[in-house]
Amino acid sequence: MSYVIKRQPARIAAFAALLTGLCITPLLHDPLLNDNSSAPTPDVAIEAIEPYFEIRWQRGRLHLAGHTYSERHETDLLSVAASTFPNAELTHAFAPHGIVPDHWGDTTLQIIYVLEETQSATAQLGPDTLQLRSVATDEIAWKNRLRALLNVLPATINVDNDTLLLTAVVEHEPVCERAFESFSAGPINFEESTATFRNSAYPRLDRIAGLAHFCSDATITVTGHTDASGSEPWNMRLSRQRSDAVRDYLIKHGVQADRLTAEGAGSAVPVASNATRYGRSKNRRIEIEWR
Repeated sequence: MSYVIKRQPARIAAFAALLTGLCITPLLHDPLLNDNSSAPTPDVAIEAIEPYFEIRWQRGRLHLAGHTYSERHETDLLSVAASTFPNAELTHAFAPHGIVPDHWGDTTLQIIYVLEETQSATAQLGPDTLQLRSVATDEIAWKNRLRALLNVLPATINVDNDTLLLTAVVEHEPVCERAFESFSAGPINFEESTATFRNSAYPRLDRIAGLAHFCSDATITVTGHTDASGSEPWNMRLSRQRSDAVRDYLIKHGVQADRLTAEGAGSAVPVASNATRYGRSKNRRIEIEWR
């Protein structure tokens, strides 16, 4: 397999640690960063560089680095990363590459979705290998995401997966305390003026259910909030209907009802100004409290 590249990136070797408070896994990586050097003159040989991509997710930070094949690919990567990890600190170091394998676009995007089901992870993609190092708490959700990734990979790709799945053998209390402190399901969105979930809400709800199953002694308070657009009696009813919908979803997915409390706060506790559309969208929210 041959590759052509217009600009030669600098190569920087570094060590990355997978730090979650749950485990530490040292991992050598070699991200490729573009040094903006000019194209070589005709009498200078062009070095063939195999495409490479790395995604690191740890301690609320998501970093994307490596070869991309177009501006559209880079835009898609950043868009998917921002929507999948809405509360993460997102950084990137892209290096344009002339030719990459046909699966490159689908695979790099799908890896981001897979890492959403981890507490921390590093994924390294090469032309014929994919290496995953991660920590996850929801075995079913993790395996479902991994299966979806494998479906888009060619059979020639060798997958090296080393995932720590936290189970009952791990001491729960300190792990759960740390998980509660850092937990963010992301926005749970509803259809306008209803308690009907939008499709984007289901991955967030599944994340809550997964942590609830692992931390089986915890109780969960679900509080619904609205903006100030309607009357307060209507806002109170709607906020309670939405928190009830979240509670009912969790019960349907195996969380015991006596561990769940649903409350509605109406528009009484805004987190942003109701004078702007953006502020109102921030105030329409579900808050999850773990105890």
